[in-house]
Amino acid sequence: MDWFCGAGGSSQGAHSVPGVRVTRAANHWAKAIDSHEANFPEASHYRGDIRTAPVWDWPVTDIFWASPECTNWSVAKGKRRNFDTAMQGSLLDLLADHTEEEPADAEEESRALMEEVPLYLRGVQERGGLVKAGVVENVTDVRAWDQWDRWIGELHKMGYLTRIIALNSMHANPRSVHAAPQSRDRLYVGYWHKSLGRTPDWDKWLRPRAWCSGCDAWVQAMQVFKTPGRDMGRYRTQYVYRCPSTTCRNQIVEPEALPAAAAIDWSIPGQRIGDRAKPLADKTLARIQAGLKKFSQPVELPARGRAVPPLLVPVEGRDGKEARSANDPLRTMTTRNETGLAWLPFIAELRGGGSVARSVTDALATVTASGNHHGLVTPESVDWQDLLVPYYSNGTARTVREPIGALSTRDRYALVRGDVDINDVRFRMLEPHEIGRAMSFADDYIVLGSKRDKVRQYGNAVTPNAAEVILCALVEAVNGEELERYAQPELSIAA
Repeated sequence: MDWFCGAGGSSQGAHSVPGVRVTRAANHWAKAIDSHEANFPEASHYRGDIRTAPVWDWPVTDIFWASPECTNWSVAKGKRRNFDTAMQGSLLDLLADHTEEEPADAEEESRALMEEVPLYLRGVQERGGLVKAGVVENVTDVRAWDQWDRWIGELHKMGYLTRIIALNSMHANPRSVHAAPQSRDRLYVGYWHKSLGRTPDWDKWLRPRAWCSGCDAWVQAMQVFKTPGRDMGRYRTQYVYRCPSTTCRNQIVEPEALPAAAAIDWSIPGQRIGDRAKPLADKTLARIQAGLKKFSQPVELPARGRAVPPLLVPVEGRDGKEARSANDPLRTMTTRNETGLAWLPFIAELRGGGSVARSVTDALATVTASGNHHGLVTPESVDWQDLLVPYYSNGTARTVREPIGALSTRDRYALVRGDVDINDVRFRMLEPHEIGRAMSFADDYIVLGSKRDKVRQYGNAVTPNAAEVILCALVEAVNGEELERYAQPELSIAA
């Protein structure tokens, strides 16, 4: 069962796990339910406010996924959230105290939705049933709720063991669905009943692959929080990944992740900025100009003349880090097959705060439901015969028609032509299907409605790759049967 299912990202992740099927889904937004029904027609769908539904009497399922509304928990909303000083009443009090004429405060509503999870689980047990395992997904800020210990304690009272998971979607290494070329930090609570007698193998499913330069080997990286005792936060800000080997003194490593370029439909042209009937906003132009300044500083390549060095780390979302060029002593630039790339586009982030621009070789910034904030900036023309040059000792150059190689701490591709006039730059917003791919949705997944509706549904969704790996760990514990870490490719036999 999938509550607050939206368009169905968590359901797609569930359906990718062998033997798992979504039989019931619930959401308050009719458009999202329409999309979910289009993809999961065999599931029973509930449309409406789940707080007024008799959830304690709903059918029992083996696994229960819930993604309570997260907008009013998030500091990204632009208002300081005082969860640590909030007063939390019981769910029934909240429902009794507020009517349609006097709606509940938005923050109280968000907290009430969290309370629905133990309410359902308790109702199942009172009827003699048992939900064997499940997941609660939300933004990382919900961990600051002053009632967190009491809330998770309700799960423990019912005999559930729990794992609090901080996971960025770009690091969720899927078993069979698309990876997510997007930096998206989320909190997940995985829970399973102690009567199962088994504990999920979280290391198998949650530790991302990373290259350790100290060990000169690929490793399964360990998540380490910067503050001892902390169990939730955002990647790089609150936690990093380290090599599990003491040989290199557990040095910090960078897990591999798909670049934003993997989500972009390069067949869609942009419009030359100088030809626009309606000029772009000054702030947008300033961000594009900053991106040009950052990404179009050329260096000399003996084989091909002028090109731009690779960008190591994006500025936005990576505290204390800046993009670096091949002139930096931390990088050694090498060329192979006398190749170089004259141009690589970048993403201009069109919202407030510190977001400015990032290379398409880095993961996309978080997709939100509030609007499309990702603009694609390209040159007036792209030569698709150009090559990407990897900057490490044993890399092989490849054309931009091919998939980009895995990205690690010493593996970045970013070359940009210098001396670019902003009027000659082409610009367009990302299309919904590109955002869907950045969210890890299948290429043929159906999302209904206008462009705005689609963006909203994608932004509210759980990335299927994150759902898949977490549910794989729980299903192994439920069934007692080990799943293959990666799905075997289907073979086709020619007649």
